[in-house]
Amino acid sequence: MRTPHKTFYGWAVAVAAAFGIGCGIAVIIPAMLGLLVAPLHAEFGWSSRQIFLAPLFNTVTLIFVAPFIGSIVDRFGARRVICLSFLAEALIVASFSQIDGDIHGFYARFVALSLFAAGTTTISFALVISRWFDRRRGLALGIALAGFGTGGALWSLLLRWLIDHVGWRQMYLYQAAIIVGVTLPLIFFVLRDTPQSLGLEVDGEAHRQSRGARAAASGKTLREAFAQSQYWLMLVTFLLVGTAVTSIIFHIVPLLKARGESAQLAAEAQASMWVVLVIGRISTGWLMDRFFGPRVALAFLVLPIIGISLLASGAIGATAFAAAILVGLAAGAEADIIAYLVSRYFGLKHYATIYATYFAIYALGSGIGPAGTAWAVERAGGYGPVLWFLAGLLYVAAALLWRFQPFPAAYRPASPLEPDLVTAT
Repeated sequence: MRTPHKTFYGWAVAVAAAFGIGCGIAVIIPAMLGLLVAPLHAEFGWSSRQIFLAPLFNTVTLIFVAPFIGSIVDRFGARRVICLSFLAEALIVASFSQIDGDIHGFYARFVALSLFAAGTTTISFALVISRWFDRRRGLALGIALAGFGTGGALWSLLLRWLIDHVGWRQMYLYQAAIIVGVTLPLIFFVLRDTPQSLGLEVDGEAHRQSRGARAAASGKTLREAFAQSQYWLMLVTFLLVGTAVTSIIFHIVPLLKARGESAQLAAEAQASMWVVLVIGRISTGWLMDRFFGPRVALAFLVLPIIGISLLASGAIGATAFAAAILVGLAAGAEADIIAYLVSRYFGLKHYATIYATYFAIYALGSGIGPAGTAWAVERAGGYGPVLWFLAGLLYVAAALLWRFQPFPAAYRPASPLEPDLVTAT
């Protein structure tokens, strides 16, 4: 029987996860890096290409660290890993205020963020949400991962204000104080690894007890996932999406400034991408509870193709804002969809370990894309040809999504809202 008189605590967990994701390294790095190009160039003479190489160090490290973090989370639980990671993140962020003209020290801190703060990413949070929800898993993941957009928008505006009023060095100290003074206590007191830890059941429904327990205990190992063509198809698809979409997120500020727009307008355009990302993630999650996930992903890929094409055509002003919104909606979809599809194709028993490999490959695209885009822009003498190439990557990803297989029966939703639509039959 359902319990109509009491709100399921899992929704508080989803909101806390959203706040945590919004303060994690996957958000603070892209939110701050584009804003720092001008001040770091002015103080140290570093080029845009040198600065945008930093995320590559971060993501290459994540490729090796993410599966290890995933296995630790699967074994010991997400909450303690998340709390320790946020403490490490705050310390490393504060240390950025001490960087000097040696760019190697700048790069080393991005490596340290991956080594010691990878638990602040969706690797940990997606497992928590998947264990709390089944029938509403898509929506719950959408709410949690919407923290990526909310955090990105707030950090973009706040960090821009701090750079203008206290300088980029003090900005890092304020950022670290928020992480350790607000985010860490919230996660510690609200987040719980499983509903059973509070005497609850999956989705808050007592009659789901036996199925919820079986679902948490079943699932493929990483080696078994490797043996399936679906695993590799997903890997290639989301590598292409990550490369293209993240390149735009990182470059929207320098792109618009190169076209004569003000620093404030460029920052607001970046913030608009993060705002609509929230809409993208929640709406994607809601749709995946009703329709076959890969088809939802395909629909959302049309939007960044249009947005990137507008930017490639020289969009500025209001048109550039519209293009940024279209790209932001897609960025809201992809992470949601990856987290959801891993649970539906491979189960929950080794979820964090398997999901971590997708997170790592997406991170690889997120590192290669911005650095490669900066290099290509210098060679091409502008953004136009490079943006057309990025749109082409999304065309290929859209074609691959058509080949995604139906979900295995063992991992489909227990009581789907529309049984004939959430499967691919």
